[in-house]
Parts: sequence; structure tokens; C-alpha cells
Amino acid sequence: LMCGAPGTAKTSTALMYMQKFSLETMLSKRINFSSATTPFGFQRTVEGEIERKNGKVFCPPGGKQMTVFLDDASMPLVNKWHDQVTNELCRQLVECGGFYFLDKDKRG
Repeated sequence: LMCGAPGTAKTSTALMYMQKFSLETMLSKRINFSSATTPFGFQRTVEGEIERKNGKVFCPPGGKQMTVFLDDASMPLVNKWHDQVTNELCRQLVECGGFYFLDKDKRG
């Protein structure tokens, strides 16, 4: 997690770091958040980068690892209960190591 004022090279630093990943073992995905980002859209983007390994296990293709870079994570709208629902889905992904697929046929 990088915090700082606008224009302090947070995104550039993260992208330079990710460029050093070995393409043979690591995939990277950048997701730009905005006020229009929804939990559904975020989840669909992540789901689009992984494939079924076996049963209920999904992984990046080719047995690789994947780093997801979330840019401007504070941008999704705050609802009337003062929640950022998109960020709650991010929290679930980090805390639980995954989430339930939206498509029933992918749930295993």
C-alpha cells in the first residue's frame, strides 16, 4: 500500500517495480479505480485473468503467480452507509484469498 499526495510518483514506482517481474513466473494486472468502478466490474476484471485449475481452484494461466495493482483505490463511490463496496471486495480478496464467482458454472 502506497500513500502520498497527488503527483508523488506512486503509480510510476509501482509500475517500475512490476516491470522487474519474471515473465516466465509472474503475471501482473493493473486496475485503475474511478468513481465509476463497481464491485461487479472489479470482480469481472479479476475473473477474466484466471482459469480453472481443478474443481473449485482457479489460478493465473500457465501455473504462474499474479500481482494485481489497484491504482487510485480511494476513488470508488461511498454509499449512503459510508462504505466503499468495491474496496470491501478488495478486502475480502486479500483477507480470504478469493471470492465466490458470479457465474454459477464457474463455482465448481
